[in-house]
Amino acid sequence: MLSAHERFLRNMDWNLLYTFLTIVDEGSITGAARKLSFSQPSVSNALKRLESYLGVQLIVRRKGVFSLTSQGLRVYEYVSSASSMLSHMAEQFADSAGSVQGEIHIEIASHISSPAFDQTLAEYHVLYPNVFINTNTQPSTDIVSAVADGHLHIGLSNKKTSQPGLRFDFLGDEQMAFYCGPSHPLFGKADLNMDDLRGLAYVSFESDQPGEGLGGITELRNAQQLWGKRVAVSSNEEEVRRLILAGLGFGALTVESAKAFVAQNMLWPLPPYEHFPIVDIYLVTPENVPLTDAEQVFIQMLRKTAISLRASNHGSRQPD
Repeated sequence: MLSAHERFLRNMDWNLLYTFLTIVDEGSITGAARKLSFSQPSVSNALKRLESYLGVQLIVRRKGVFSLTSQGLRVYEYVSSASSMLSHMAEQFADSAGSVQGEIHIEIASHISSPAFDQTLAEYHVLYPNVFINTNTQPSTDIVSAVADGHLHIGLSNKKTSQPGLRFDFLGDEQMAFYCGPSHPLFGKADLNMDDLRGLAYVSFESDQPGEGLGGITELRNAQQLWGKRVAVSSNEEEVRRLILAGLGFGALTVESAKAFVAQNMLWPLPPYEHFPIVDIYLVTPENVPLTDAEQVFIQMLRKTAISLRASNHGSRQPD
């Protein structure tokens, strides 16, 4: 006689689990129906059947809200793990002629640090070594515009806009802080406060302005009345760091990218020393635009990885 555990495994319908996985990855019943080539009622019914079988609510759906419940997050983690193993099996046994090949082009805001993106790149390359990956950097505004114009299909941006035809998936966030270089008058000084920064020359990113990707930095500067002269800008993090190291002024960098330079005593952290400005990171993709298999697989993997990492770190914040 089968145990309850064995009966559960025998009667579980993988099709329901895969449909649930697709709903979460696509962010909606409509998106899942389009991806699976099913009707919306069929997908909705599959979700209800799975919730009934498990005896829990997996997704909260009401006007303007689409989010996983705590039980939904747990089920998603389990199903994602199973799907990953099955994907490996499919890679091993599927006809090589049908394997994913080609090229994907990705534009990234240069200062972005995203564990979900880094993990996806590594796993994607292992699974699909025949896909050539081309990455480049642009300001967030240009990335959003390129996707909207159809010139780009995969972008990582700090900027989110309400624009028809675009989808923004929250990947996580990054902390930014102010730093100065060795020749700066504040270098090496401890116990500074925001008053010490007022009136000093400032180096920044092009997107460090209201309504742009780094608008949070701008808001902090305005709130603290840091209205010193803006002496240099760049859209590239390496160049902003170069300007700071050269002593042109203090400026904001991601905490993660500055760690090594702080350790080598090349950059000096400035106030605020806590409650750093937070910048959201989004995957920007087009809706209702044909994508290559290589693009579709990468986007799905990145969405899934981002959700999985947030689920494993329940203390992480959600997008505004």
